[in-house]
Amino acid sequence: MRIEIVTIGDEILTGKTTNTNVHFLSRELSLAGHTIVRHTTLPDDPHLLELGLKEALDRSSLVIATGGLGPTIDDHTRNVAAKLFHSPFRYDETIAADLERRFGKTLASLKDQATVPAKAKLLLNRVGTAPGFYFSSEGKGLILMPGVPVEMEVMFKEQALPLLILPETAHLAVLHFFSLIENQADPLLRELKAAHPELDLGIYPGHGVLTVTIKAPTQKLLQFAREKVSSAFSQYLFSSASGKIEEEVHRTMIARKKTLALAESCTGGMMAAHLTAIPGASEYFLGSVVAYSNGLKQTLLHVSERTLKEHGAVSKETVEAMLAGLFKVTAADFGIAVSGIAGPSGGTPAKPVGTVWAAMGERGKPLHVFPLQARGNRQTILLTATNVLLGTFLFSLRSFPLDIEPGH
Repeated sequence: MRIEIVTIGDEILTGKTTNTNVHFLSRELSLAGHTIVRHTTLPDDPHLLELGLKEALDRSSLVIATGGLGPTIDDHTRNVAAKLFHSPFRYDETIAADLERRFGKTLASLKDQATVPAKAKLLLNRVGTAPGFYFSSEGKGLILMPGVPVEMEVMFKEQALPLLILPETAHLAVLHFFSLIENQADPLLRELKAAHPELDLGIYPGHGVLTVTIKAPTQKLLQFAREKVSSAFSQYLFSSASGKIEEEVHRTMIARKKTLALAESCTGGMMAAHLTAIPGASEYFLGSVVAYSNGLKQTLLHVSERTLKEHGAVSKETVEAMLAGLFKVTAADFGIAVSGIAGPSGGTPAKPVGTVWAAMGERGKPLHVFPLQARGNRQTILLTATNVLLGTFLFSLRSFPLDIEPGH
């Protein structure tokens, strides 16, 4: 199946809005084993939108489009798609009842949003007001979803993706790794491809994480390739439907009936945000002390002034003291402390930008303290640190050897 992703909106073309939808859809579709052949962005102009969608449908067997489904003056996608598929409109009582239940009878756009193309399969919007649609005719398909990312992502995962079924001849495995870099995995994947040309292998590096996809014509070959890759990098492997380490941390901590607290400096609460994004995190996560300044490190976490002066805020000694202080002020079974230099300024020859020190462990037991050197801009350094630390913590829970090398 040849899939083309179309994003719609003048705000994207003018640069007023960052096109995160195309990144999300490309990644999710690729990880599900589908092939994306083109990205297209179209304006809100009805004539140009109609031409663009028609060309996309001529090129590709399936077009997935986001944007232009709302009730405002610049939303034309629904009408254009209905015209292309020769569909009349109807009033849908299910959509109307759902909107009334969530937004009340006074919702101004209720009647408009509940008037839908009769030939389309409805994709309910559980977050916003605009439903999505799936048109299909003569071997061509068009999926329309809202442009608002939080609405589109839920709709895609829950309703659109299940519509896309891989051919029975395709067998797919998706493997997620933390703290593994592309250059480490690539030689093995090349070796596998050379020995088995029928394999379709993909490698998707992130910040502190890496995903490998394996598609094979037979289940036997898939299992062989999967075991080959998994065993080669078993110390970095984690299980997650979305590729997020925090999902397995969540499951593991709840299963162990243990609690966790954080002492964050450079990450500024990012680790806590990742953990609490998952419903039910309160079953194990107590909270995070964001001690960004030296003053708060002293008053909240009892790090001594002498430690900070002699070793600096980014040091083995300071994160050890932060973790010790965290155990004093919380009842957590486990703790993680982190301090680093995220930049763009603040680095020195001895401690360049991207230097991060971390300490983690269980109350009353020996701690694991280590440095890592993250690269990139401020945001990527923080995200890399967050993913590597959560991955390292997860594997420490499993008693795997921890051998974190700078730069991973």
